[in-house]
Amino acid sequence: MADLGRQLHEYLSRSKPAGPAPPPPPQPDPDPEPDPEEAAGLCPRLGRWERLWGAALCLAASALCLVLAALSAPLLPLRARRFALLWSLGSLCALGAAALLRGTLRPPGPAALLYLGALAATLAAALGPRSALLAAAGAAVQIAAAAALLRDSLPGGTAALRRLGGLLGAALRRGAAGAL
Repeated sequence: MADLGRQLHEYLSRSKPAGPAPPPPPQPDPDPEPDPEEAAGLCPRLGRWERLWGAALCLAASALCLVLAALSAPLLPLRARRFALLWSLGSLCALGAAALLRGTLRPPGPAALLYLGALAATLAAALGPRSALLAAAGAAVQIAAAAALLRDSLPGGTAALRRLGGLLGAALRRGAAGAL
């Protein structure tokens, strides 16, 4: 056995090159540093995967809140505050997901400022004075502001929003006809 170890040692010493050892190949960085534009934006210490995971969690929370809000919509006269609160929290989570994915902060336009103001007013009405009427009015203004923001954001503006609404209405009618 000792002879085998000695032979292996001799073989390895003969196969080594005479010069200095070459440097090891560079290892790829699993999460590269963000570029300067990303570093100056929202959450500069988060890498790409942390942003994606955070956005996915925010989207899941947003979907949960919006589904719960939709389930409480038929009881709107009785549960207006709950609807407004769930709708607003779902909207906030969706905005958080978009901010994490975008990475940089841009100044909001007039429609975005109207939407953010309506969102804040709805949350204040749902959490503050405990008025179902104020909460329902805030949710209505928030939905109208979201439609205006969507109209301004979509290519084609009003025509694209009208077409999207028509497609959604047709899908809902087909679903309702199939259920009956």
